[in-house]
Amino acid sequence: MFFKKILVPVDGSKHALLAKRKAMGIAISMNAEIILVNVLEHIPNIIGGHAREELREEQKEEAQRIFDKYIPELKQNNVTYSTRVATGRAFDAVCRIAEDEHCDLICMGARGLSEVEGLLLGSLTSDIISHCKIPVLVVR
Repeated sequence: MFFKKILVPVDGSKHALLAKRKAMGIAISMNAEIILVNVLEHIPNIIGGHAREELREEQKEEAQRIFDKYIPELKQNNVTYSTRVATGRAFDAVCRIAEDEHCDLICMGARGLSEVEGLLLGSLTSDIISHCKIPVLVVR
């Protein structure tokens, strides 16, 4: 099976970095593109107006700082990539982007930053495996 577009959800965790490295190896061997995705956390409705706008802007800046951890190695290895920032429930956003971008594979870490270290498989990873219709490679 050949992959042309690989979606990699990233949150700055060591597991996401390992997933990006695995995806990069696949991308290099198959001349595939990588799409890095960061999903912004939900802002409670009680926060409104200017404070909401400021918080959303801070989230976008943090997403860019996260992407900046992953991009240099992709550039160094001449891997074609793009970035996407999404909002909403994380698994919905990841599945939606994977479908919209016609991705062939989702490559993700077994756990993210928000997961309890003792868990075998993160809840986001589990949800994506259950809901997305394309292959998911889980990296530990």
